[in-house]
Amino acid sequence: MLNEEILVRKSIDIVIVGGGLLGMMSAHYLAESGFKIALFDKSKFAGESSWAGGGILTPLYPWRYDNAINDLAFRSQKLYPSLITDLREKSSIDPQYYNSGILIPATEIDQYASDWLQNYKVNYRAALDSERKNVAVEDNYFLLPDICQVRNPRLASALKSTLQQNKSVTLYEHSAVNQITPISSDQINIQTDHGEFSASKAIISAGAWSGKILRQLGISVPVKPVQGQMILFKAPAGLVPSIILAEGKYIIPRLDGHVLVGSTMEDVGFNKCTTQQAYDSLMEFVRFRCPVLAQNPVVKHWSGLRPASPKGIPFIFQHPEYQSLYVNAGHFRNGVVLAPASAELVRDLILGTQSVLNPQAYAYDHLISDIELEDNPIFSVG
Repeated sequence: MLNEEILVRKSIDIVIVGGGLLGMMSAHYLAESGFKIALFDKSKFAGESSWAGGGILTPLYPWRYDNAINDLAFRSQKLYPSLITDLREKSSIDPQYYNSGILIPATEIDQYASDWLQNYKVNYRAALDSERKNVAVEDNYFLLPDICQVRNPRLASALKSTLQQNKSVTLYEHSAVNQITPISSDQINIQTDHGEFSASKAIISAGAWSGKILRQLGISVPVKPVQGQMILFKAPAGLVPSIILAEGKYIIPRLDGHVLVGSTMEDVGFNKCTTQQAYDSLMEFVRFRCPVLAQNPVVKHWSGLRPASPKGIPFIFQHPEYQSLYVNAGHFRNGVVLAPASAELVRDLILGTQSVLNPQAYAYDHLISDIELEDNPIFSVG
């Protein structure tokens, strides 16, 4: 009937709302299991925090984080090498995954941090003079030599290209999801700018916008935007030998000489405007930590919106009431490093297979029962 054709234009297995690294990574892992998938984003794929971030493949100061975050990070670190090889071969795009190491001032490695690094067998040692070339201020730095990075815009491009080649995946860029209607445990209808779709499963993975989307269904998942501003220098390759992490900020050298510096933490809603105050703060950090870098030109200043969640623990779960609905959101500052393991966990939840990780650590009921929103310093960014 004509009315039925208008109501549901296309039937697929899985709809993914959000085309950032988390959404695309979920599609990549699920496509391997033979699902027919449609992936939607209201704007450009990976155009928000996936593009704006730094691509460091460890949580910053991991000893300050909950085990649930580090478990995802450790698993992702194991998955990344083969994932990068696969994406590079299929897309012919190099995500520039490489072992750059990370320098941290000795004053920021206290006894608790030292014990944590030893207990989790994370290599660290005093940095040699040659390894802290052009790094100023501190007399002593520790080097975590095995920490890798990836150039996240290139990773996103490789993922997108790989998905475009997969006949079981359809990408809908610049296509907003306007309404989500769960029908039953195995049917959910999605109204989009490209028409209406019926799917057996839907995954909400829309970054900082995930909370807004889920509120349409009367579901309160506390994910909100936290702005971060960054600047990019163009310098001679090798000027900065490793990532520098200090005072909660970082300096990330790329292979071609670009050097990324970030990042601020601003609770300003969905505002992405850059400010002179943030620019000056980042420049002051550069002049203090790596003065020679400050002599090179700044080529870009931008901001992004992190999907903040209480304690920084992402929500990765099948909704207990809407059985056709899944969530993979709220990765805060760690979306790139947590993406492969998060996508793997979503796949396992959908397939009903046993996961390497404990799904309960990321379940809605577990996280909500453990949260005092008003008093949580990470969530309030106070």
